[in-house]
Amino acid sequence: MHSDGVDYGALVWSDDLVLGIEEIDTQHQEWIALVQAYERAVRDGGSAEEVRRALAAAVAYTESHFADEQRVMGEAGYPFLDDHIEQHQLAWERVHAFDGKGGEEDLRENLADFLPQWLMLHINTADRQFARWLRGDDETPCAAAAVEGRVFGNIPV
Repeated sequence: MHSDGVDYGALVWSDDLVLGIEEIDTQHQEWIALVQAYERAVRDGGSAEEVRRALAAAVAYTESHFADEQRVMGEAGYPFLDDHIEQHQLAWERVHAFDGKGGEEDLRENLADFLPQWLMLHINTADRQFARWLRGDDETPCAAAAVEGRVFGNIPV
């Protein structure tokens, strides 16, 4: 459990994750379902093919979602878009850093740990910051990158 009361390791869609941006909320639900499928395939000892398919689906959706989210932010004129793009890039770098560290089983386990935690934290910090800004509730600089850095700086790759 994180200091803000959110269990970032528990990847479950709930109304607490709703940002109020229908396109993004719908994508987040689908993204969570795909990462859950990958996590289940790893944790339940799925075949190499099942794990590969689940990961490929999650990765493809992640790329598409990042592009869509950045487009929505750009169209809205979000002043912290560059910071948000950097967070997406850092997440990709982290995912790729797991590759080649240990065997295939280590890669599976590390990604199954990292992806759900990062996704929950990112939605609850950086994406929520954008939603507040879009509603006019928050005009302060985004601190989400610092939060993500503190939390995920401690996860070994």
